[in-house]
Amino acid sequence: MSSPPLSNGLPLRRNGKPQSCEPCRKAKAACGHELPICQRCRRRNIVAQCTYHPAPLTRPPISPVEGARVQKKVGSATNSAAAKPHGQHANGVSNLLFLVNQRVQDSEDIRVSSSEFLGPTSFSAVFRDNQANIGEDLLVMQSEDELSSDTNHEQDHWWKSERLSLGTSILKHFPEQQLCWRLITRHILSCDVELHIPSMKYCLESIWSTYGDFLNEPRSPESLTTMAQTILQNELVPIPTCRSTGEWLASFTGSRLRWEIIGTFFAIFGLAVMSMPDLNSNSLVKEDEILRDKRKYARKMSECAEACLILCDDSSAVNEYVVWLMHHIHSLNTFYSGDASRQLWRRHGAIASAITSLGLHRGSDATNSPSLMVAELRKLIFVAAFIADKQLATFTGRPPALSRRYSVCQLPLDLTDVELMADDETLKVIIDTKLDANGWRKDTTVTQSTTGRAWMVMAMIRDEILELSLGPDIGSSYLRRDDVKQRSEEAYASLPAHLRLQPEDPMFLQSPSDMLILRVNLSLEFLLNRFLLERLPDDGSRQNKQDMLNTAKEMLDRIIILSANRDRLHEHQVGFSWAIVYFGIPTAGVLAMELLKQSKYPHLYPLTLPRSEVIQNLSIFIGCLGSIRPTQGNYTLCVRMRKVIRRILDQVLEPVSAFNTQLTPSSMEAEPQFVPDIDISSVMGPTDDPDFAEWLNSVDWTRGPWVDSY
Repeated sequence: MSSPPLSNGLPLRRNGKPQSCEPCRKAKAACGHELPICQRCRRRNIVAQCTYHPAPLTRPPISPVEGARVQKKVGSATNSAAAKPHGQHANGVSNLLFLVNQRVQDSEDIRVSSSEFLGPTSFSAVFRDNQANIGEDLLVMQSEDELSSDTNHEQDHWWKSERLSLGTSILKHFPEQQLCWRLITRHILSCDVELHIPSMKYCLESIWSTYGDFLNEPRSPESLTTMAQTILQNELVPIPTCRSTGEWLASFTGSRLRWEIIGTFFAIFGLAVMSMPDLNSNSLVKEDEILRDKRKYARKMSECAEACLILCDDSSAVNEYVVWLMHHIHSLNTFYSGDASRQLWRRHGAIASAITSLGLHRGSDATNSPSLMVAELRKLIFVAAFIADKQLATFTGRPPALSRRYSVCQLPLDLTDVELMADDETLKVIIDTKLDANGWRKDTTVTQSTTGRAWMVMAMIRDEILELSLGPDIGSSYLRRDDVKQRSEEAYASLPAHLRLQPEDPMFLQSPSDMLILRVNLSLEFLLNRFLLERLPDDGSRQNKQDMLNTAKEMLDRIIILSANRDRLHEHQVGFSWAIVYFGIPTAGVLAMELLKQSKYPHLYPLTLPRSEVIQNLSIFIGCLGSIRPTQGNYTLCVRMRKVIRRILDQVLEPVSAFNTQLTPSSMEAEPQFVPDIDISSVMGPTDDPDFAEWLNSVDWTRGPWVDSY
């Protein structure tokens, strides 16, 4: 049966090229792509065999009946399923780590699939431009399985056995049903959810409805091995082209469950536990001893997610679900390894590579996606990776891995998760009636897409700023500063009014806690853009320095707002802690150093800095740094910054005579004519921590970044 045509009348492969008919594909001949019958099949008189299959190497496509059944069922997905009590987890973490590390060492090969994006400068571009003459299927690279020879059968059997053992070990650690639902609920409540929530709930429900007999306690090795074998077989089948929500959901749930989905849930479970306050970390399931150590449990969840990613790497091509898995592992690792760890940076590079391999950087719309819903979800994937890229590049002071110069930076439409589930025709009506011309909602409803759009607006400006700050022509970058600064102001002003912080409005503090932290953090992101621009090297203008101090002071004021409302934000500790580290440390560091200069050289200091107010706010910020718990990855950085700021305040608050003796004509001759930079080592004095001393010397305290080494 011929596949349904797309808008241009032809089914498209995942790389955007038109699909060949089955006879031409099998003969590796050039297909003319005519509908309903290509010219080559007409000439060969095999009209009856000329069909266009959207995924010729996969199992039969999902039937419309099954797709409709899944789409109807997902609307009623619920987390109220009963579960048996959870027993003790099997002790297999060390074995799992061995298998993971062994496979990482053995999988250094890079695979190229015909479904992956290849641009106009690629090795195959010249042939694709002339594919009508040479036959496009000659350019399709065979998978490793197709290229393997009989001599590799013994090795292949060994590796299949190892994969099966790894899969069985992973499934041993999947939480029991009731705990799964509690962790999902916690994740939705306290974290920035970047997945489609109805689909996420439906996936979890389908896991237990399909494999409940395998996962219910007590779990037998035989049943887990059978389940792992089924999922491994699913992994060998590429994701089919889906033209409806039901087909899309059915392609990776139920009997078609994949390791990408299992791994993403492991990462979500780890994120949920790490978002819990320390005092309540054992209250979720009191009888489960493992939850009493959040860091240990999150690390185990991360190991299981990593193992799932390894099993995904054995498939022939990357897909969108693999990118989501990688993104969630990346987010989880920030909790216990910190935002500046080398391990996290390597993982981020892998995400950027997967994004470009899929071609997500080239944009997603109805012309290259089978449905509007899939196009919007692909946009959300790219937006999440692009935003994280800019934030990590800013935090570490390293060049970003994704650039707007090579990307089509599309904003996802401001639709709710439920609205995204609709069919294309209904979705078009919703877009026409509920969204304005710019894609924002006409009402004040805040959706997952709303936050993604808002952060993406800021991230695109940040990409330009990073180009100025980290590029080779930094000496002349100030010439473009005013233009970028103006567009940054316009970008923030373009956000809907209910997303912008308006401190002059006395009612903004009465906003719901989720809206309060969203508005404050978005305003801090906007101010950080301005702060970075004002820190660029300039022509020595005093006004630029004063503007930077004013911006830093305003940013610290807004962090103090979060601190003052911390009791209301107890469910948003992730966002609060992130704001302290990401926004607070660079601004507090600048203000503290300028305050020290003002105290040491009051007769030379040319800028206006409200001494009393800054001291009070820095004292409060020291308390904010102290709120970062040892279980969090940025804890060491916060401890060190707390020492630095506290020591600076100690010196600032000492009597003036400690810094400056009575000036005499002879001493005036020795005084500098301008405020010099201060050696931070002289401020801190001797220390017994050699790592701390090395870190102090590695940081450029006049310009940052503040996380060079810790």
